[in-house]
Amino acid sequence: MRNPVSRFFSLILLIGAAWQAQSHEISSGYLTIASQKDSNISGELSVKPYDLAHVVNVDSDADGQLTWGEVMFAQEAIGDYLQSHLSFSRNNDACTLTSGSPTLSVISGENLITVPFSATCPPGESLSVSYRGIFDFDPTHKVLTTFTANEIATSVVLTQSSPSYKFDSRNTGFWDGVLSFVYEGIIHIWIGIDHILFLLALLLTVNLIRRQASWVGRPTITPILKETIYLVTAFTVAHSITLTITALGWIAPSSRWVEVGIAVSVLLTAMNNIWPVVTRLTWITFAFGLLHGMGFASVFAELQSNSNSTLVTVASFNIGVEIGQLVIVLAVLPLLIVVRKWRWYPRAMMPLASSAIAIVALNWAIQRL
Repeated sequence: MRNPVSRFFSLILLIGAAWQAQSHEISSGYLTIASQKDSNISGELSVKPYDLAHVVNVDSDADGQLTWGEVMFAQEAIGDYLQSHLSFSRNNDACTLTSGSPTLSVISGENLITVPFSATCPPGESLSVSYRGIFDFDPTHKVLTTFTANEIATSVVLTQSSPSYKFDSRNTGFWDGVLSFVYEGIIHIWIGIDHILFLLALLLTVNLIRRQASWVGRPTITPILKETIYLVTAFTVAHSITLTITALGWIAPSSRWVEVGIAVSVLLTAMNNIWPVVTRLTWITFAFGLLHGMGFASVFAELQSNSNSTLVTVASFNIGVEIGQLVIVLAVLPLLIVVRKWRWYPRAMMPLASSAIAIVALNWAIQRL
């Protein structure tokens, strides 16, 4: 028994060590484009200072602390970078891009550097956009892009693998936007290791029951399936609520404290597996799910679309999150059903896995404070 157990926990610890720096944080930018009556366009590109500092020599004194004076001093370099990594065209004819002075935007409590721009374009109904910034520094970087024409907004995600998109004011590309955000929802939860570890911490004890102050395997499968459905449903409903209301701008929580709260939720859930204080996890899962939904919603904070489009975007992203979450559950649950009657699972494997998750979560909480 020792070899399988040893290998399993070595893998858990290696994964935690490799991914703990990533946790929920992703590299994202926000691009808004508006078509003018004369066929020209205007818009803004917002990026995180951390990302910008790695592709443009903004931190002139190299002290690791970016000041607004340094940003303004480097505004010409920032403008040059934008014009060399962002381009527009109509009917294969390039638009002439002009950038403005950077400004500071505050989105969900996070400071972003925003560069306004305008472009002179030939007449036409379509607009092709190509963005290739930040990808060399961070291949996971993505830009949430909103194009508005004739009072209709279309949102898509530009990534390293899909850095270009053709908007058509006669055809808003509704399904392209839906599929794009479903895909991003799937990827977002798969790269969001804090959400994955929260799910794993919840699932580690669905195959167990408390008897005489000890964990033992459940004798039948039906209660395991019911418990899993209750927990996953509570988490899904909760994060869907806060994802929607935060994305719509009805609440604006500080992203820093949301991220701290998410880390603490993972920590407490893992610790509760070892020293169970709460044995009925449905309501506590719902409460923690509200926090995780705010974390998901930070992705949408700067989408400049109308409320109907925002609802479709949020719904599409949330469907993707649920698909990604379901894949994780379907992958883990059969294994948990198999190992529930193995003596070493409640005695060693579950406590050690929970301890590894707790250590990683504690590290996140300290880093995010």
